[in-house]
Amino acid sequence: MIQIAVCEDDKILLEQLADQVREVLERHSVQYRMELFGNAGALLSRSAFDILFLDIEMEPISGLEAARKLRRRGDESRLIFITAYRRYAVEAYDVQAFHYLVKPVEPAKLESVVMKLVSLHREERQNAIAIRQGASVRRVRLDEIIYLEVLDKKIYLHTGEEAIPFYGKLDELTPKFPEVFFRCHRSYIVNLGHVQCYDKGAITLDNEEEIPLSKRRHKTFGVAFLHYLRESGDVF
Repeated sequence: MIQIAVCEDDKILLEQLADQVREVLERHSVQYRMELFGNAGALLSRSAFDILFLDIEMEPISGLEAARKLRRRGDESRLIFITAYRRYAVEAYDVQAFHYLVKPVEPAKLESVVMKLVSLHREERQNAIAIRQGASVRRVRLDEIIYLEVLDKKIYLHTGEEAIPFYGKLDELTPKFPEVFFRCHRSYIVNLGHVQCYDKGAITLDNEEEIPLSKRRHKTFGVAFLHYLRESGDVF
């Protein structure tokens, strides 16, 4: 389900835009949840959305100022700015806006933008995981993940560049991952694509790190790893 927010300080325009977006989504049978905001302050008090339609000229906090605040706190929402003026295009680019629509919004143009966003969202759900950090949501590509571990009541997602902490439970995360990810220990999930070798008690990764392999999962891990190698063409 796509989480959508529409923020516009003119109540009539807010309802009109929301209705236009709803009509597109419902005509294409897209599941969604939408929230409407009459000012940017109310929006900033909420956690992240997948898609955010944001009017630029609002008081007391403008749409551009709100977008800067969102980006500074790590919010990766897809931003679509709505405005009556084209002069803000450069500033919209600075906050990584996905698109920039000029009022009155043309229905055909809106539909094109909305459905591109829906397509991107579906692709990301298949190829990335979204993790919540405070009020923000961060997407991490699955192929960037080497392993996940539980440490001090937090989950740490390890990529080649960093360890990203967030709150959650491995029991709830495990079913969300494709088969290339294996629960090798009660506190670890490993990406088989980054496994170099393994023995009875440990897995060596391609970055030379070692993570534990529990005794009771050793046999099933070996079967899963061999299957992965065959599927990827690395074993003949």
